Parts: sequence; C-alpha cells; structure tokens
Amino acid sequence: MSKIHEAIVAVMNEVGAIGKDSKNEQQHYNYRSIEQVYNRVQPLFAKHGIFSYPKVIEQARETGQSKSGGALHYAILTVEYTFSAEDGSSIAVTVVGEGMDSGDKASNKAMSAAHKYALCQVLNIPYQVIDPDANSPELANKLQRVVIQKRRLDWLKTNWAKQHAAVLGEDKGENKRLFGEWVKQTLGPNFNLGGKLDVNKPEDWSIDDMAQCEKAVEAMPEPANDS
Repeated sequence: MSKIHEAIVAVMNEVGAIGKDSKNEQQHYNYRSIEQVYNRVQPLFAKHGIFSYPKVIEQARETGQSKSGGALHYAILTVEYTFSAEDGSSIAVTVVGEGMDSGDKASNKAMSAAHKYALCQVLNIPYQVIDPDANSPELANKLQRVVIQKRRLDWLKTNWAKQHAAVLGEDKGENKRLFGEWVKQTLGPNFNLGGKLDVNKPEDWSIDDMAQCEKAVEAMPEPANDS
C-alpha cells in the first residue's frame, strides 16, 4: 500500500461524521458547509502528511438576472484535485463545483464547492455515525461491517490490479473474472463454503477471507519498473 493510501485510510478512521449543521435561510434547507469540512479535515491532513492542490479542467460562466433585477453570475468548474503524501505518492479525483454570486465571487464559490465534495467523497465522510444502540442494532452493526469491508475490498482490488497490470485490459468484466479466479485460488479449499462468495459484494466476505487475501497481496513482490 502506498503512503498516500495509508494516510487517506488513517484520516478516514479518525474524521468521523460531519452533519448538515448549516442552514440556507433563503431556500430553507440544511447543508454541510465547507468551513465544517475544513475545520475537521485540515488538522488530520497535517497530522498524516497530506496536502491537496487543484487544477481547473473546464469552466463555464453565465450571467442571468436576480429577482431584484440585478446581475447574477453563475460559474461551473470541473476541477481535478490531487492528494499527495510526504513520499510523493498521490491520487487524483475530478469533481464539478457550481457557484453563483451577484459580484465577482461565483468562481470562488464553485471552487469551494468542488473542494468540499472532493474531500467528502475521497474520505467517505458520513453525515452521522450509526448508533449500535439504535432501534435496529443488528442492522446498524451489519451496515457498519459492510462499510468497513467495502473499504478493505477497495484497497484489495486496487493493489491486486497494480500487481497484475500486465495482464489486465480494458474489459472490466474480464478483469472482474480474473480477480474472482485469483480470490478462489488464494482461499483454496476454504473458498466460502463451496464458492458462493460474490467477490464484488463486501457483505459476502467474511473477515477471515478478507484478511487472507490482504496478506496474499501484501506478500506479492513489487511490480517491475520498466522505466
């Protein structure tokens, strides 16, 4: 696992939930503000050595009219955010942000919206933490387990794909089949009681199955660098 992946997972484990505690008084809805996200995420990024920077891929602007008759400027920006770790490893995500303003702040607002959604989606920040003592504790516990298993499965697929990049093509269906075959071979006779495991559904995985496959990926040699 590269440094940036380790750092992102570490932040995910600490960031917790960020609720919709801000309110739009004009349109009467609650939302999660960029200030809430920054205040929670920035100290964790500093702690784990992560920084991000934007690149505007595409932009569109339009001027309309407000209810009062004044000019209202709209900006829609497609922004690529790169998240980097101390060792130079990085991941990039592309998001769309929209903003409107009667002055010169439409693009600023669009950038803030784009960054907020990039952070929330990369870190999978929930709106609320599922309470194990809620009305349906069995369902709550199952949902929590699925969330954790999904993160582990995403890591497993990503790192397996890196190790097998030489044999993977553009056919996603074939790549899924190859991953499934590798899981079956790795688990061997313990393959989920006769091979009923759906490798693309985290809820189907047992903790032991996941751990065994993770160890197998970690034991693989680093892929050769042809450069």
